[in-house]
Amino acid sequence: MFTTVLLLYLVPLNALTWMAFRADKHRALAEARRIPEATLLTLSFCGGWPAAKLAQRRFRHKTRKQPFGFVLNAVPLVWAAAIAVPLALPHLEAFEFSGFGGQNERNTPRFFQSVSN
Repeated sequence: MFTTVLLLYLVPLNALTWMAFRADKHRALAEARRIPEATLLTLSFCGGWPAAKLAQRRFRHKTRKQPFGFVLNAVPLVWAAAIAVPLALPHLEAFEFSGFGGQNERNTPRFFQSVSN
């Protein structure tokens, strides 16, 4: 069910993003009114970043424009972090950070022993 809903959201959004990049490229060539960069980045951030990156390469559009390129390249990293962090959180409690607690001098690094005494 979740996968179906996700696909019903992402497929049209990516198609819309692709068309927006294509339309903006055509408008740029025709020297017509452009689609705002904020709109293109918003579509990318909302999930259309795969189509945005593909359209950017396919149409050779906004490849030298900065900071647009930097922000567009950061969007997949934000998505990856948004997916990875919640998946990793349950596993983080398995790590023990007992060496820096100061409760047991035997496990406390020498630097912290000298500072606390």
